[in-house]
Amino acid sequence: MLGSRWTCSASVGTRSGPRGRPRPGHRLVSPFDSVDGQDLAISSKVGYFAGTARHAYHPAQMRAQLATTLDNLGTDYLDIYFLHSSDFGPDDRYLPDAVDLMSKWRSQGVIRAVGMRAPHQFAEEWATADGPEGAETRRWLYLFDRVRPDVVTARYNLISRLYGDHETDIFRFARRNGVGILIKQVFGKGLLLQSGSGPDQRQYSAADHRSTDPAFTPDHRHRVDARLAPLRDRYGHSTSAMVRLCVQYALHHAPDAAILAGFRNANQIDAIIAALDHPLLADDITQIRAVLHGNPYTD
Repeated sequence: MLGSRWTCSASVGTRSGPRGRPRPGHRLVSPFDSVDGQDLAISSKVGYFAGTARHAYHPAQMRAQLATTLDNLGTDYLDIYFLHSSDFGPDDRYLPDAVDLMSKWRSQGVIRAVGMRAPHQFAEEWATADGPEGAETRRWLYLFDRVRPDVVTARYNLISRLYGDHETDIFRFARRNGVGILIKQVFGKGLLLQSGSGPDQRQYSAADHRSTDPAFTPDHRHRVDARLAPLRDRYGHSTSAMVRLCVQYALHHAPDAAILAGFRNANQIDAIIAALDHPLLADDITQIRAVLHGNPYTD
């Protein structure tokens, strides 16, 4: 369903600063006015911002946020609407109403599909384990069973962990349950697109969320740069070469998925589109995994 169309995630709001968190409630110029709607899959999310309500999943807040989102985007429906958070209040107080509202909107055609966010790391078998990993897996499986989403978002990129044949990762799980996959962070929030003159040394202001993100510390950026160096030497040091590597690595693992790719300008969009025409070979995947993971396992 998702592989044949562009997928655009719409954050309703303005930025508080460079790469800062959105401020919901401000009108945006719709990016879809000049595009044929048949070529787009428009998604948004709920559960992150509570406004003045008692909880982000309070029914009144959910209704108000959807109405605002549709108005700001100049559309009367969303292809996918995601339940962004797993926090449904004490004892999941707001979970039944949230599930009912999403089902109602889907039956009315206001949303075409219900989405959920998958854990960053997931194997179904972990649900039987003790400790935080097992608890998180059991919690997500419980919510999946209650929500019964049509689509899940999953983080996957060059440095994502590999899973063994005995493990049911999120991609295998989704296929078995007939659920679509939308892959996010294929560029690792931009860290995987460093183009070859050494690690990124930029400093971030306090208003920029990257200033508190462990992934953007100088030490972590240096480690990522060192891991990618052999791949840049083989495939190219340009940003477009790394875009192709990131996009095709993800699609090789999940050819039936769609990618939610971030961009800042038209040149970056062109690079992403161009990457779709240059798939990686099985030998490339083997080499990439040997370099990054010390493991030549291929799908």
